[in-house]
Amino acid sequence: MMGIFGRKLMSLSSNQTAKRLFCMFFWLLLINIVGYSIISAANSTVTITIWTHQRHMSDLIKELINNFNNTTGRQKGIKVSMRVLGDDSWPMFHEAQKAGVGPDLYSSGYVTGYPDNFKAGAQMWFDEFNDFRQWKSKWPSWYWVEGMTTYQGHVFAIPGQVFNSRLIYNKDLFRTVGLDPNHPPRSYQELRDAARKISKYGHGRFYGFAYCGGESWPMEWLPSQWAEANGDPAYWDWKRGRWAMEGYDRVFQMLLDINKDGSLFPGTAVLTNDALRAQFAEGRIGMFMGEFWDVGVLNDQFPAKCDWGVAAIPTYDGKFHGKPRAMMLGGMWNINGQSQHRLEAWEVVKWFNRYEVRAKMYERGKCIDPDPIVVKKYVKHRPKAHGFEAFANTLNQDYLATYPILPGWKAPKDNPCTIFRNILMHGGDIHQELSKLDLEWNRQLDFYYQKNSSIKREWNIYLNFDRITGKMGEPLIKPNFIISAK
Repeated sequence: MMGIFGRKLMSLSSNQTAKRLFCMFFWLLLINIVGYSIISAANSTVTITIWTHQRHMSDLIKELINNFNNTTGRQKGIKVSMRVLGDDSWPMFHEAQKAGVGPDLYSSGYVTGYPDNFKAGAQMWFDEFNDFRQWKSKWPSWYWVEGMTTYQGHVFAIPGQVFNSRLIYNKDLFRTVGLDPNHPPRSYQELRDAARKISKYGHGRFYGFAYCGGESWPMEWLPSQWAEANGDPAYWDWKRGRWAMEGYDRVFQMLLDINKDGSLFPGTAVLTNDALRAQFAEGRIGMFMGEFWDVGVLNDQFPAKCDWGVAAIPTYDGKFHGKPRAMMLGGMWNINGQSQHRLEAWEVVKWFNRYEVRAKMYERGKCIDPDPIVVKKYVKHRPKAHGFEAFANTLNQDYLATYPILPGWKAPKDNPCTIFRNILMHGGDIHQELSKLDLEWNRQLDFYYQKNSSIKREWNIYLNFDRITGKMGEPLIKPNFIISAK
């Protein structure tokens, strides 16, 4: 009896030992699996590549990217890396797209060289993301503007940045030559006289005025904004709904006159904007056509070694003729249609769209946000960046607008900037050449509308546009796309 009981006891003890060994093996296996999963998750972090031409704020973008990488990015397994490019780097972008190695995200406003980014597969809208409706509901209805934040009703951005133009000048040089730094030029004659005086005193060491004549991208920026201050429609004529190339006449003639005086910085025909601003920062230029982004440039990219100021755009006779255009652009980043990591890129876009992040950009003097709530509710510190307030606090002197709605528009080879450059190098009649260009661009526009019957000319005609007050009014016909609410 005792032998049978002993054998059963030994058998039971053996089974319990086996169970304990099995449990130990199971928990060790589970620990290994969990540990491997954690390591695998860490090793499977998705890297998102960003290309930006916003060199004036690249330092802050790097800080914000580091912030993202260490917070939301770490939680979601996303790491962002950034590359800074020049303004005319679109051939590089094309090559990258052809090879399938383009960036996941690139800065809004970057000139890709494609007539239509969406048809070229270089950009996508946000509607397809599962949380799109929830994200869209956070923003006011005025955010959705066809051509700026929506494409045929599909949302691809929120209003993100405003850029206005002003005269930027070297106060130190003004003092040196006996000009009053508190009274910068108001008329073209005053500007020409000041440029001549500075150049004469400089004896080749510094010059009165500079213009980035080596580049063609400024077409819708500096010269057209200065032309509009004269009351001349330039770039786009909102009342007539057509290209306005003749409006650049007085501005470019002013530059040609300054060049004739020997007061324009040498090599204007090949001078890039970066080279110009680097020379200004060194104190070798008296005045230039400035844009809001130059605040970041002269504070951080090329820290100015001189005392510089910001003034209203001079006009041909020193009088007020109407408000110039301040360009409003959508968002910070475009998602590349070729990206293999769209969901992760979307997370980056959403993070940068946050009011708190936009407030940080404003506080650092890198961005004028078009939404007043950013300043009213989220900005905690007054921007200290030199020159910022002279642009941001005078926005009421500009009217807000963006590009005409012309999806797929392919511009003619020449534009006002190339015409000016050719005349600067080879001579000619600027008025006559701009008149020819105006005809060429508008013939192309007529052909565009004939070919694209779904795009209405009336979308871009604002008969009640008032240049004096800066009120746009309503277009003859509003685009009839239904804003996506997927």
